[in-house]
Amino acid sequence: MRMKCCAVPIAIVILAISTVSCSRDPEAQKREYVVEGDREMEAKRYAEAIIHYRNAVRLDDKFGEARLKLAQAYGQIGDGRNALREAVRAADLLPDSVDAQLRAGSILLLDGQFADAKARALTALGKEPANANALILLGNATAGLRDLDGAIEHVEEAIDQSPQLTLAYTNLGALYSAKGDTAAAEATLRRAIAVAPQSVDAHLSLANFLWAMNRRGEVEAELRRALELDPKSTTAHRALAALYTVQGNAAAAEPHLKAYAETSGDVQSQLVLADYYVKEGRTADAVRTLDALAKQDGGDAVATVRLAGIDFAKGNGGEAHRRIDDLLKRRPQNEVGMRAKVRLLLAENRPREALAVTQTFVKTFPDSLPGQYAHATALEASGSLDDALAAYRELLVKSPTSVQVQQRLARLLLRQGNSKEALSFAQQVLKARPQSVDAHFVYAQALLRTGNIPAAERELRAVEKVAPNWAEVHNWLGLLHQAKRDHKASRESFERAATLDKTSIAALAGLVSTDIAEKNHAGAIARIQARLAADPENVQLISMSGNAYLAVRDLQNAEAAYLKVLQKEENNIEAYGRLAAIYLAQRRLDEAAKRFEELARREEKPVVPETMMGMIMMRLNKPDEARKHFERAVQLDPRAAVASNNLAWDYANGNGNLDVALRLAQAAKAELPDSADVTDTLGWVYYKKGMATLAVSTLREAVDKDPSSARIHYRLGLAYLQAGNKVEAKTALQRALTLNPSPADAEAVRNTLATITS
Repeated sequence: MRMKCCAVPIAIVILAISTVSCSRDPEAQKREYVVEGDREMEAKRYAEAIIHYRNAVRLDDKFGEARLKLAQAYGQIGDGRNALREAVRAADLLPDSVDAQLRAGSILLLDGQFADAKARALTALGKEPANANALILLGNATAGLRDLDGAIEHVEEAIDQSPQLTLAYTNLGALYSAKGDTAAAEATLRRAIAVAPQSVDAHLSLANFLWAMNRRGEVEAELRRALELDPKSTTAHRALAALYTVQGNAAAAEPHLKAYAETSGDVQSQLVLADYYVKEGRTADAVRTLDALAKQDGGDAVATVRLAGIDFAKGNGGEAHRRIDDLLKRRPQNEVGMRAKVRLLLAENRPREALAVTQTFVKTFPDSLPGQYAHATALEASGSLDDALAAYRELLVKSPTSVQVQQRLARLLLRQGNSKEALSFAQQVLKARPQSVDAHFVYAQALLRTGNIPAAERELRAVEKVAPNWAEVHNWLGLLHQAKRDHKASRESFERAATLDKTSIAALAGLVSTDIAEKNHAGAIARIQARLAADPENVQLISMSGNAYLAVRDLQNAEAAYLKVLQKEENNIEAYGRLAAIYLAQRRLDEAAKRFEELARREEKPVVPETMMGMIMMRLNKPDEARKHFERAVQLDPRAAVASNNLAWDYANGNGNLDVALRLAQAAKAELPDSADVTDTLGWVYYKKGMATLAVSTLREAVDKDPSSARIHYRLGLAYLQAGNKVEAKTALQRALTLNPSPADAEAVRNTLATITS
């Protein structure tokens, strides 16, 4: 329907035109956005303030004032990366603004960019040579550049310029402490109190120093004095609460935590109070606090995640998921909610589902380091260890000092058998966290795996002293004693671990191996059977029983165990190999082939029988027959990794298409990422296709997984040679000769070495 026309007074029309014109003036509009942003900042609604300031910047990309305020708003929500970017941009746009230079310099300082922070301080001093805050910034930046004496000079100059500035004394005290002159540090901080006895910051700084000196009684006195001067000091309340918590006096800590939460009113303070209630077992109080926080601006996501954590701890996983799912339904791109969902799924041992969430996470937030870390942990939990390793390495490039990532890398490399590199990362972690029991434990494991038994024992004993009831420590002590061939001590350690953790597979394996080493075969079998009686479907236990039967030459029961393993895990490459070895040892290959052929006829999807017949035909030296069985297995199930691996090897050695071989090898690698044999096959296919760089990297990985294989070292040498690296080729080939290769392999290695020498 069209609107009716009507007469409008010309004055009103002119006024309307004027008003519209004004409201659309970009200069005026950007100023309006800043005013709105300032209003939201004053109300502590920082997310809304950011929106207004960003709108202003969108209208004028070079609006330095808005960028400076935007940096401050980002700082309030803890977004350091964006705060830094906006502060630096603002300082560049406002070269004459001392405030802009100081804000940028301060954030650069926090980010560890000391040279750039120093440059900003010097720019500010060029405008105001006596600016005390600029001198302090210059001093701190100079300290970051490892010139403590120069830093002290700059901060003392700041005190000369502004003797009442408490911040200067605090910084000077910290510099003296860093230099190791604690007497001068304390004297400086007490001098601040003498100059400004009513300064809360001065008393707090002295309290902080005294805490570092472990003079807790004096700490309490200074904090109480700070509260007398300012009963609403959130810093003093939180510090006193921390002091009483450390002293084990939770009742005394509570009023200060409540005062901190009431006075501050921010999200973090409410979380600290809720966490206190959880720790004290006062779940109802924690839930009440979190329910209130969920209604607070910016508190919805973090409160929901904490409430879900409480539900999960109470055994109510369904309610925990409901809370997180509701949060993600309201806010599908919420990082906090996504991370919580991943943690829940991993805690419930649902790694594949967790991985699906993290894939969405990293796609939605490609620059999020927490998202990438969650993705790496999900990859690790789902068994994609090579992909997890690559993800952790990529994270370390982006965050080189991340102790958390370094520790994950150390553990994962140990798990993959790369003990030397694991030791390097473990040393870095220990250097960063010398008081961490977990860091010492990982370091001890790496030491033992690299053969440094005395150092490993020293570390393990230290960990045992701190955590005497940690079963895993006793398992590793058992392994240490095994390396020393001390069966009695080994048994004692494994028995202690089994007592502390009755479900420990590692402790059971240790006791079984000790029994076998002492020729107590009946005892070894009895141990496993007792555990299998309680958990008959556990594949690890079934496989362990097969290994034990094999060790005592009970081939009939070993065969039964491995067949049961394959019923449950058709890609268990170890079980296939062990079965083939058993049939060969018993001269039953033909009989076994007929048996599996019969099984293949009876089963609807006979992947295991076809694969097993392929392996038997290989042992019977019937490669054409073997190939047919492997091909049938892969046709039945493209994820039949063992058949795919063997078929890829066969094709790569002249019996098939290399492109198909590559596809098969990659499929096998996806299913069995930790297998040295599968990794070796993939590397060999790359070599055969002339893809030297990929061949080298993949075969190096295979060597890391199985460093004792002469054949893999030989193939690595060939790959290096193909890549034109004769030095590394020679090293790999010489290493192959030290590993007792077969006569035929040794001859091939020597012939290749001869071509390099000539």
